[in-house]
Amino acid sequence: MSEMLVRPMEPDEWDSWDEFVAGSPQGTVFHTTAWKHVVEKGGEGALAFWGCFEDRMLCGGAVFLERERLGQRTAVTPLLTPYCGLLLDEPAGEKFSDQVTRDMRVAAALAGALTERFSYVNLMNSPALHDVRPLSDAKFELIPRFTYLVNLSLPVDELWQRLDGSVRRQVRKAERLDFEITDNLNAAEGFALFDSTFTRRGETNPISRAFFEEIVENERLRESRRIFCAIRQGRLESFIVSLSDNKSTYYALAATDEGALSEGVSSCLVWEMIKTQALDGMKTLDFVGANIPSIARFKEGFNPRLQIYFHSQYFSSALLKLGKTFADRIR
Repeated sequence: MSEMLVRPMEPDEWDSWDEFVAGSPQGTVFHTTAWKHVVEKGGEGALAFWGCFEDRMLCGGAVFLERERLGQRTAVTPLLTPYCGLLLDEPAGEKFSDQVTRDMRVAAALAGALTERFSYVNLMNSPALHDVRPLSDAKFELIPRFTYLVNLSLPVDELWQRLDGSVRRQVRKAERLDFEITDNLNAAEGFALFDSTFTRRGETNPISRAFFEEIVENERLRESRRIFCAIRQGRLESFIVSLSDNKSTYYALAATDEGALSEGVSSCLVWEMIKTQALDGMKTLDFVGANIPSIARFKEGFNPRLQIYFHSQYFSSALLKLGKTFADRIR
């Protein structure tokens, strides 16, 4: 059995990397070079791609934001990035038990490389990473997280009937009002509306305007990005930005004006997204999270199914873990 080598991917290998991501069960738009470009141009830091090679063939990988904190090397999940972490090769048609063994070897090599080279690792793995035993064996803490998925393969009429009655009423209410539904989002207005959702809760927006604008305007995301805006009397009332890969679409950014929250416009835009993406041939809508109760209740009205995924953390020492816990409590 040949040895596996884990190393950073070189720029001249990025085309091969994107091909690998497209075939990986765990691969998403957030693992691609397009997202790397957006994260870095938005000033968020250096998004790293590490490949796992066997006999010079790429068979796995890891994606993370590489940062130095207080003299310690860290590998973390970037903001507005629902999934990064480990990637495995697409099944090769071999026996199931052989594939499980191979996947475990690849995941163990990646986990070992991360714990060897970083003092702190904090990754949100894709829901398609089902076997997390290698992470547990490498002393990662595994924290269950949840998201909601909507099956977009169903006919649009059936998707409509599956909505809660309260959601259908909200959609009809918004449709009776004078909203224009468009894909033309003014980035400055969008960021101001997004920022206001934090301000009214007494919180600080963690997203920079530069990063926001890269997500809604960067040309490299043009093919995967869909924008849904509700405008009334020339004023932006609500918007959603979704990002897609293969047959899945992700609820990436959204905001609604406080004065329009009672008018059903949020539900109306989500329904517009579901309907449009279903007709476009998407198979799944990932609502990107079901962990905040108030937001989860809103998403539940669209009749999704609950999906588990794993947040993995590694601390090189008990002292480092204590310091991280203390810093989190202060925040």
